[in-house]
Amino acid sequence: MRVFASVSKQLRRRDRGFTLIELVVVLAILGILIALAVPRYLGARKKAYKAEGDNILQEAKTLEWAYYQQYNTFDSAGTQIGLSMPGGAHWASPSFNGSSQLITILMSGALAPLGGADSIWLWLSADGTSGAQSSF
Repeated sequence: MRVFASVSKQLRRRDRGFTLIELVVVLAILGILIALAVPRYLGARKKAYKAEGDNILQEAKTLEWAYYQQYNTFDSAGTQIGLSMPGGAHWASPSFNGSSQLITILMSGALAPLGGADSIWLWLSADGTSGAQSSF
């Protein structure tokens, strides 16, 4: 009987719970893991939004080239090419700026987490060259 009494006494001591030091160590480890994971997650989100904008600009680029091939000029207003924005896009409708031989298509962020300072653009030239850049 004495063996069982000492074992049950040891079990009662263990049933008290975690010490404050153990809890602080666990919270510190969780904090470090979160600090490492959050920047990676946010970076992946920004890349996804950039890919969304790049796809919209690629469609606008294709439509502008088709318009140029037919009329030998770019649609500097962007109204004749028939571009429609996809539903739920985080980007504002593109703005077109340029002439009959060179055009720039610019899009700025419209929905959070993108802001007006987040923008992507591309340019097309009548000689067949093009380029793209972004502000983030």
